[in-house]
Amino acid sequence: MQPMDVDISCKLAGIPLSCCLLNASGPRSKSFEQLAAVAGSWSGAVVSKSATLNERLGNDLPRYTEVPLGDRTASVNSEGLPNHSLSFYTEALVRLREVSPKPFILSISGLSLDENLQMLDYLEQSSARAHLSAVEVNVACPNVPGKPLVGYDLPQLAEVVRRISEHRLFRDRVLGLKLPPYLDAPFFDQVANMLNPLARAKGGSLGYVVCCNTLGSALAVDVDSEATVLHPKGGFGGAGGALVRLLALGNVRHFRQRLDASIAVVGCGGVASGEDAFALILCGATCVQVATQHHIEGSRCFQRIAAELQQLMRRKGYLSLADFRGKLRVAAKL
Repeated sequence: MQPMDVDISCKLAGIPLSCCLLNASGPRSKSFEQLAAVAGSWSGAVVSKSATLNERLGNDLPRYTEVPLGDRTASVNSEGLPNHSLSFYTEALVRLREVSPKPFILSISGLSLDENLQMLDYLEQSSARAHLSAVEVNVACPNVPGKPLVGYDLPQLAEVVRRISEHRLFRDRVLGLKLPPYLDAPFFDQVANMLNPLARAKGGSLGYVVCCNTLGSALAVDVDSEATVLHPKGGFGGAGGALVRLLALGNVRHFRQRLDASIAVVGCGGVASGEDAFALILCGATCVQVATQHHIEGSRCFQRIAAELQQLMRRKGYLSLADFRGKLRVAAKL
């Protein structure tokens, strides 16, 4: 008897992905060599490091650590958006297109609204534009000293999203937003009400949201030295990996229940196995980004997680992601 043919491809806001797993902006996405490794892996797309208009070295070292949590791994980082500049990533896109047909998603994280708009102007006029599948705007970075997290300031977020979504680049390119983890129900309602009018199905440009970035104000402490593990920002950083897995599941579920059906939800946070990816899709994610595990394992993680996901789907009798996406049941009352 032949094993069932399990399809884990999907479409993200109309962008075809050969695999529902893709790299998250951040780990192993800064250099051309790292991006090329992602392009040559099972990742369904290539997502760049969050770019600023000009190159940034980021915060002082040490700025990243991993913390074991049982058989899982959490991460804490205070990198401060180190990147090679927007022009570097547009040039990298052109070079990658020569060797890989995979969709390219450019992440940007300007230090101001004006900088984000300048970067969109640059992209709109760039020769790389033709090869660009989407722009993912990061409104959730907690690690830039002196810069507030836009995603938690809802009036500011509304203005930023409105101005960005109106940019002419998005007449034929997909806009994605990377959101911070939200913890309180009114935030989900308010953010969804803000984003729904911008849905592509309603004439807007918003194609997807990523749930979610790291959770700020985490602190790793070295008991032996009686000091913080990280240096920047007094040792505080953004928690990722296992620490945010359950928050990511909750954020995906909340937003899938509230957002217009045409706005895809991308799950991100603590994905280290096929079961982790399955759970996010069950909560309503269209596809899944991998961050901390990609940093730990390298680009081979995508093939392993994909194989585990397919094996789990076969065991459950699912032939496609649509068979179980968003079909999470609430536990029965005892």
